[in-house]
Order: sequence, then C-alpha cells, then structure tokens
Amino acid sequence: MKAQIPLTFVIPSYGRQQKLERAINSILEQDVWPVEVLVIDDASPEPLVLSERTASTGIVRIVRLDANGGAGNARNVGLEIAKTDWVSFLDSDDWLLPGTMEARWAYLDDAEKHCPVPGRTVYGCGWLDVLPSGVLWQERVPLPASTPEEFFRGCWFAPGSCIILNRAEIMNSAGGSDVSLRRLEDYEWFVRIALANFELKIQDMIGVAVERGNNTNLVAVTNASAYIRQKIASLTTDKSLRKTADAYLFYERAASAWRERRLASFLMLITASLLSRPRLKLSPLPGWRVRRLR
Repeated sequence: MKAQIPLTFVIPSYGRQQKLERAINSILEQDVWPVEVLVIDDASPEPLVLSERTASTGIVRIVRLDANGGAGNARNVGLEIAKTDWVSFLDSDDWLLPGTMEARWAYLDDAEKHCPVPGRTVYGCGWLDVLPSGVLWQERVPLPASTPEEFFRGCWFAPGSCIILNRAEIMNSAGGSDVSLRRLEDYEWFVRIALANFELKIQDMIGVAVERGNNTNLVAVTNASAYIRQKIASLTTDKSLRKTADAYLFYERAASAWRERRLASFLMLITASLLSRPRLKLSPLPGWRVRRLR
C-alpha cells in the first residue's frame, strides 16, 4: 500500500460506470493514497460495481442510495460518513491529473499551520477543461476569495472536483448542500459558507481534468434561481450582497437562454444582470487566469 494522507474522496455518480472507473483510477495512480474513496451510487438504474483490482486496494467502497437525490444529496452522504476531517469531491466524469495529489495536500498542510483558525479555509486548484470529444481546450486557475461579496458573485472554482474542505467546520457552521436543488446547488451552498466567514485559497497548479458538458434547462435554472433568491433574502439583509446574487442568477439564466438559442430571453436576462450589478464585462464572476490550448 502507498503512503496515505488523511483525506477522503467523495465521488457522486449516477450511472457512468466507465467514467467512474477512470475517476477512481486517477486517484489510485497518485503517488499517495487517501484514507478512503467513497463512491455514492445515486440509485443508478444498474448498480455501480468495483473492478477486482480496485476492490483489492481496500480503500474504495460503494454506498448505494435507495432513491436518486442529486449530486448535493450524494455529497452530503459522503460528508456524513467520511472517516477523515478533510474531504475532497470528484465528479464521476472528471479525473485527477497524474502526480498532483501529494503537492495539493502539502500546500494545505503548510497553509493550515499558519491559519489563525484552522479548518476555516477551503483549498482549491486550477483545472484543465476537456471537451466531450476529448479535446483539451484550456487551463483555468480561479481567483481566490476572502469576503462574502466575492462568493456571492458566482460559482467559478469548480467545487465539484477541485476543492478540499474540512467537513466538521463546514457542517457545523453552514450545513450541507440544499437537497431540494438540482441546479445551482453549489452556488447556494457556498453563499452560506461565505456568510459563515470561510475563505477560498487557490494553489497555482492544474490538478484536475474537468469534462465540460452542455447540460442546460432554462426552466430548471429559472426555478432554482427563484428559490435561491428567496433563501438569500432570509439569510442576509445586506442589499449589496443581494444585488450581487441577483446579477449572478440573472447571468446563469441568460447563459441557459443563449445555449437554447432564445435570443430575446438572453438579451432581457443579461440586461437585468448588468443592471443589478453594473460592470464592463458580461460575466459577474471573479474569474480565472486562463491559458488557451487551442
């Protein structure tokens, strides 16, 4: 067995058996191993299975849910049963790049030694955008965040695959993901995490390959946005933060309208976003350092 670090990986998956195996293998091929890898089978039509080689490692197990609850619910289950304080997520269609996990853990371990309050930082890294065709598109390193205002501007740091967090501190301070959401659930969760005064530190390295998809549904995003807007109103009376959230939620709706080729809806929604938080660019997100590969 390889040297271990005190970390749990949580991989939610609904189907995707072959891609799941790629994700798991990318963890097992690292120079160090986590204490455990939890595959949360979100009631896949065909139960997910482990290969004989994977099962023989003794660190990977599948937890099958009785009913499909979405990625947020699956991650919550992983957070509740993880053996370690520190947890990282990995979407089942993404994978770790070779030789990156040891450096990511060393970065976290060193940073925690100098934190005034250990466990109150979420650690992120950059990623490689991969198109569904397999084409390598671009590298992105997200900007860090240390204030609620920055987190309220959007979800730009790929929390489904590129972060490590302290589960006890997060769950005690902000709770888990809202299981009623199937869209924008990461944004709503990190709004609460931000209001609990966490910060996001970014390691300047490309650690994960993220497979980009085109899954969009304007109706679903609109319904999720309305729900989140109401919830934010119950969480804070800060009008500036609420305006910032409106700018992002309108932007997400506009992006869905654009992908569905609804030009009139796109123009109306992007205008509403710009009026909510005036700016010189379409996106309200804090952004990234980007290096195009093609």
